[in-house]
Amino acid sequence: MKYRLLYAVLPTACAIVMTTGCSKPIENPWMPRPRVDWADLSIHAISYDENSYRILNKQTTKGLFPAAIAVTRVAVTDPPTDIPGMQTKLVRDPRNEFLQWNQAFDDQMAISEVFPLAQRDLGGAETTPQQITRAITALHARIGFVYAVNELSANETEMIGTLLDTKENRILATLHANAVSIPVDKDDPEAKNPDLWKVDSRGIVRLRFAKLAHACIREMILRDEPAEVETSSGWKPLPPAVPPVWPPRG
Repeated sequence: MKYRLLYAVLPTACAIVMTTGCSKPIENPWMPRPRVDWADLSIHAISYDENSYRILNKQTTKGLFPAAIAVTRVAVTDPPTDIPGMQTKLVRDPRNEFLQWNQAFDDQMAISEVFPLAQRDLGGAETTPQQITRAITALHARIGFVYAVNELSANETEMIGTLLDTKENRILATLHANAVSIPVDKDDPEAKNPDLWKVDSRGIVRLRFAKLAHACIREMILRDEPAEVETSSGWKPLPPAVPPVWPPRG
């Protein structure tokens, strides 16, 4: 009798295992995130080129460089549960805003400094383009680099950005980059551990955007002329009290 009961239970147990324990885990589906618009980066009118940069002022600048650059990323996030609607804030990750951009502009001697702008630098005010500009100016950066990352789909990402002249309160240039993930062949030896910087749209677009920013800054440096140094009227340097002697006497 006990053997008959065992044989009767086995098919049911196997059916349960096949429908539950052996099933593949379901991946979380991609959900669209709030998109950052150009109006979140600047109050000025925006014109840009797809996958390129555009310098808005074609005239030669004077005394724009050397310059310090304050860089920050703008994002739209879900607010606390007691506040309705979305809120805009600055996202600062030292690995991105400090290390990445210092490395991107490291070979440009006309860039005196690159430093991140944090949410606390806004002084508790709302994250608006006007307040971002005020904070950049207060931190004595001549150029503000404000950008955002938008995930358009599970396989497509874009980055937008503006370069702002704080002294003249105008947009110097706009930048736009777009990337689509590259499918990895399952037979590829690196399929199990692919280099996401080369195949994932989020990694590809960051590298592409950094190259555009470098090329844009480089072109603006080449267009810039040294500032004129003014001296007081009638001022003449005094000669040395004792004429120099070379080689110096022991």
